[in-house]
Amino acid sequence: MHATNIFNVVIGFFLFFLGLYVRNAGSGRVAQKKFFWLCVALSLWMLCHGLRILLPDSLRELALNWTLIPILFVPHILFQVVQAIFGVGNHFLFRNISIHLHSLILIYMVGSVFLCNAVEIKDPDRFTYQPNANYHLIITYELIYISYSCYLLMRALFRFDGDLRIRAFLLAIGTVSALAFTITCVWALPMLGLFWASKSIFGFIPFSLFWATAVLHYDTFEIREKILEGMPTPLLSRYSSRIMLGLYALLDPSGYSMRIAESKLAVTAGILFEDYYLRESYRLSMQTRAEALSEKFKHRIK
Repeated sequence: MHATNIFNVVIGFFLFFLGLYVRNAGSGRVAQKKFFWLCVALSLWMLCHGLRILLPDSLRELALNWTLIPILFVPHILFQVVQAIFGVGNHFLFRNISIHLHSLILIYMVGSVFLCNAVEIKDPDRFTYQPNANYHLIITYELIYISYSCYLLMRALFRFDGDLRIRAFLLAIGTVSALAFTITCVWALPMLGLFWASKSIFGFIPFSLFWATAVLHYDTFEIREKILEGMPTPLLSRYSSRIMLGLYALLDPSGYSMRIAESKLAVTAGILFEDYYLRESYRLSMQTRAEALSEKFKHRIK
């Protein structure tokens, strides 16, 4: 196997286990479950790219076409993730008329791929191919549908504030980077004779991490409080907490200032209450109370 094939297999398993981790972490919200299925589809696509080299030449055209099946479901699952987080794109027209049109197009594309009527293999050793109209239809469908999700994310970025704005920013960055890299590898470069579809994995590495962080995220300051208190939090949320605080300050400075002030006020009130409790209940000296308060609030007093 070539290095690219190995990378595809490794990234395929990475995406699957990342989706599994996100699904099982936190509160099991709808977006986390949808993200898991998104990772499953992308993982299957990556694994198909990595493992098809093991097939005999007689099956490689079949593999080349069937590799497209998992990616056909990505745009709709991606849209469902965006919809679950932001509640957008759920108006009557899209839900009723457009969904039927989308279903017909999807059935046609799956049928075309299943019957090996999307690409014709030219060199089985290098997996070079000649795309036909169905292949271009598939790429156009992917581009339009994912671009619509990008539009919803950009609208959410300006429509919402606070944590929802941060999540929209991360999702938009991840989606745009993955879309641009993938379209270049599977559509633009093959027109120039460069068949680099398997190299699109490098666009999914930042995509998956940005998305996983955004899907798991819920409240920057609540996560911060849990970390300071030593309470259990998802590992990805714990390590990205400082980054999320920085993004909050950058994307919503007024909201950040207000939440920081509230946090400091809560800490001050907690210190005063604890001091009063120790003084009145145990009649401790000021030095003893100071040591007790310093120990209890050591993670907050910096």
